[in-house]
Amino acid sequence: MKKFKKAMALSLALAMGLSLVACGDKKEETTAAADTTAAQDTEADTEADTEADTEADTEDVVDDDTQDDGGAADNAIAPPSTDGWDDSKKIYAYSWDDDFQKKLNVVLDAYPEYKDYVEYVNLGVASEESLDQITQAFDSDKYPSLIPADVGSAKYWTENDDLTANLLDLGFTEDMWADNYDYAKDYASFNGEMKAVTWQSTAGSVFYRADIAEEVFGTSDPDAIQDELKDWDSFFKAADKLKEAGYKIVNGPDEVYYAIINAHSEPWVTEVDGAEVLTLDDSVKTFLETSKKLYDGDYTNNGTMWDGDWAANMGDDGNVFCYFACPWMIGVFQGNGATDGSWRACVGPQAYYWGGTYVSIGKDTPNPELAAFIAYELAFDPQIGVDITNVTGDAVVNKTANERLANGEIAADNNGVKFLGGQNPYATWADAAAGIDQSACTYFDKNYEAFIKDAMNGYNTGTYATVDDAIAYINEKSNTELGIPVAE
Repeated sequence: MKKFKKAMALSLALAMGLSLVACGDKKEETTAAADTTAAQDTEADTEADTEADTEADTEDVVDDDTQDDGGAADNAIAPPSTDGWDDSKKIYAYSWDDDFQKKLNVVLDAYPEYKDYVEYVNLGVASEESLDQITQAFDSDKYPSLIPADVGSAKYWTENDDLTANLLDLGFTEDMWADNYDYAKDYASFNGEMKAVTWQSTAGSVFYRADIAEEVFGTSDPDAIQDELKDWDSFFKAADKLKEAGYKIVNGPDEVYYAIINAHSEPWVTEVDGAEVLTLDDSVKTFLETSKKLYDGDYTNNGTMWDGDWAANMGDDGNVFCYFACPWMIGVFQGNGATDGSWRACVGPQAYYWGGTYVSIGKDTPNPELAAFIAYELAFDPQIGVDITNVTGDAVVNKTANERLANGEIAADNNGVKFLGGQNPYATWADAAAGIDQSACTYFDKNYEAFIKDAMNGYNTGTYATVDDAIAYINEKSNTELGIPVAE
């Protein structure tokens, strides 16, 4: 888009005002400034981290479709030789916190010959705030070669021709994505170029209290509860049963935001005759109406995501049956009083995603072979995917890795399995991921979250008499604060 830089600046200015976690690290908005750390250093446990730092099972059997060179597939980017390398071949990975370092270290532990050639720079700021710092670093002697960013800001890199590389020029091929979920490729594609990869599947699901399920529905089995929540009509029938028993189905009317909004089918902001215009699809109306139904039906505590009440109800004495959540949310639950084993997971009313981290490569990296190899391993090597899951508890985007995990290649202390009372959730998350579509995402989406939730509150409390009035408010804010009018 022609207004990219101007629009992105507006986008970031508003995005910094949102108090949400977009990528899976609950410390995103509160992490204190941290010193630059080397990628080969031992990982330190952090308070209320979103993943458990457990030891990987290093004796996994390599798939039949892999080579003997560490598990890389036949069409893989080969590990580069370090012969003749010196400090000029060193690359730097920049990120807003230490989450990406955990995943990067899984690769470096598998290929220790590269540890001296990779340094991790932890900026210790919110994701959006890291963009300016990384951009400035392109002119430094520590050039950003690996650039992770969450979905709220990754479009800054994926739609930037000046700073980030087209991965198809670095040895990546289209068929490498065949074993990953389609949405990961769609999000990272721009104008026929491949601008990023991701290891992470942030497939949305529903986490529910097993004890409440047993009391109200007579079972806590994930398949049975999925049937209770399989669509929105079923969801509200379940809400009635829970209400009669004295429970709330969710904590607040905004809880369904990502499940509905992140499934929007068309880009909201497009360019027409050289100007950016807004066209909201039906997902916004659906969200406002669903939220209103939750509010009017007294199905919630009328709380707000990320506030104290929202977190407090994750404990065993809470009155909330379920939360719309995703794999990285496990650490949030554990940090807010949820008891391991008290929860289970199912897909819920519809497939969606929440957050995600995408890794771009600096266009002028001094070591494109190493940067490309590391990015490939993170996203496409099934063995690395299995290890990332078992070491960090995260869920991955590689289908073969998830199939192996679903079939039992799970470490005994895998954090997801521990939290979910022995349930292996990786088949559930794979099912959810298969239905995700990120092709309609734009770098403006995060701005509209604030507008839509303000409209939701006004509609629920009567400030806006109709859903059309609430949508008119969103349109007005788009025009006055972003300079993007409604399409004619």
